[in-house]
Amino acid sequence: MKKILILGGGIGGTIVANKLARKLLNEIIKGNVEIKVLDKKDYHVYQPSQLLVALGLEDYDQLMRSERVLLEPRIKFLSGNKGNVIKIDLPNHRVITEDGNIHEYDYLIISTGSHLAWDEIKGYREKALSVWDLNDVLKIRESLEKFKGGTIVINVSRLPIKCPVAPVELTLMVNDFLKQRGIREKSRIVYTYPAPSVFGIKQANDMFLEMFKERGIEVISPFIVDYIEGDSIVSQDGERIKFDLLLGVPPHKGVEVLKEIGDRRNWVSVDKYTLNVKGYDNVYAIGDTTDLPISKAGSVADFQSGPVSENIVHDILGMGSKVFYDGSVFCFCVGGIGTSSYIRYNYNFVLPVPKPTTTIWWMKLMYNRMYWSLTARAVI
Repeated sequence: MKKILILGGGIGGTIVANKLARKLLNEIIKGNVEIKVLDKKDYHVYQPSQLLVALGLEDYDQLMRSERVLLEPRIKFLSGNKGNVIKIDLPNHRVITEDGNIHEYDYLIISTGSHLAWDEIKGYREKALSVWDLNDVLKIRESLEKFKGGTIVINVSRLPIKCPVAPVELTLMVNDFLKQRGIREKSRIVYTYPAPSVFGIKQANDMFLEMFKERGIEVISPFIVDYIEGDSIVSQDGERIKFDLLLGVPPHKGVEVLKEIGDRRNWVSVDKYTLNVKGYDNVYAIGDTTDLPISKAGSVADFQSGPVSENIVHDILGMGSKVFYDGSVFCFCVGGIGTSSYIRYNYNFVLPVPKPTTTIWWMKLMYNRMYWSLTARAVI
């Protein structure tokens, strides 16, 4: 029996598991293949919707579903201490979970995502609220609803982060939210970014800078936060910005269990085309987990799940040619409440970035609903 083991039940892990289960259904029924997913959580969060929930545009209960329900019935799923991975032993083709069980594999897919390292910046956890933290989403909504005026600082602390366009989206939506409440003129919005820009893709960066200028949103970049003291955020150069509300993006890193196979931030080094963990032809990493210099976004994990699943299927069935990942990224980028654009690129080109429209906004909202029934289940 060929054993396929998937670490992580987020967007990437769920989609690749379902793709494999559909393509290898006959082999699973015959008992020739086993697919197993491990995750300490038993629920699945659609993180791109956290921003909309924070702004009161979607309900909190739209964020989560049972992971077991999303996975194909013939996929084995273990959660809690049975799914919490404490050691990855690549040379011996095995993974150990918190309950002491050893899970051997013929193919391993690591899709453990990126995680927030709040404690790396003094005072950040105590003073900042983050859309990236599920526990803060409703707190942000409450804070914005109670806000009477003053300074709101949106801070990106370090790069890379997951959903890198989201800080810009948050800034533009906060601007509209304050306008709707009639307090925009009483408010100052400051966007700080650790690189000399507001976003990494030039075409989109130019568009966002113009939108910020039109809306009176201040940009301070590069601004690398050193610590938070009282009601001030302080940069490594000593620049100090006072705030009444701090909406932050904490530093990101890979999960701790990857420290033995990842770099100093626990990102895993992979071949940019095959997504094989370097040195292991039967081990893959996808999504936020990798060290690839591309967007850490759900769409990336989705795009990467195709070549990885195809190549494993081809290897098991002894047929088909190698399939390669071309660096594809697609991200909706909200231009404020009610409008959106998108960014589409790969290793070789960047498509023109359209101006935000209401049509693309409704496409984004429609996709959020379709995610549960189509994308996560690998129907499309």
